[in-house]
Amino acid sequence: MTLSLRAQSVASLEVRVVGLLRDLGLRMIMIDEVHNLLAGTHREQRRFLNVLRYLSNELEASLVCFGVSEAVDAIRGDVQLARRLDEHHLANWRDDAEFSDMIQTLIAAMPLAKKSNLQVKSLRQILALTGGVTSRIFALVKDLAIDAILSGEERITDEAVANWTPLWSRHAPSQRRLEKSGA
Repeated sequence: MTLSLRAQSVASLEVRVVGLLRDLGLRMIMIDEVHNLLAGTHREQRRFLNVLRYLSNELEASLVCFGVSEAVDAIRGDVQLARRLDEHHLANWRDDAEFSDMIQTLIAAMPLAKKSNLQVKSLRQILALTGGVTSRIFALVKDLAIDAILSGEERITDEAVANWTPLWSRHAPSQRRLEKSGA
């Protein structure tokens, strides 16, 4: 009896949610980091993909899924869903005017009191440190902006770019010392 009541409540919630989404005029469902779907069991993956397909059909909404290359594998778990989606790969940034413009725009969006004027050498170093991967570039610039605020510099300098190290590697030397000492 309890299972029956639970099933009814899930079904009634589903009807309500779809009705609310329809009333809102939902036209697109966007899912970021869809590759995380692969962390679930096969059954959980199937259930999630079925829900996506159902919502897309029921609401006549477009699906947009973002993720790393494994995201394609996650979506391919449902052949019908995979047929509906086109794959588009973002190329890594290159050393060109578009990259320079993007960095300048990103830095200008940071809450810094002073203007940052990076030299070409620094831009190339940012590109080299990140491999041209957008998320890494954003993380690096965010770290630089935080450091600039904390130091009182209030701008990102060429020296800061030259001295930047990822947060995880800043703790590596002290971690190695702890490991050697047996702590």
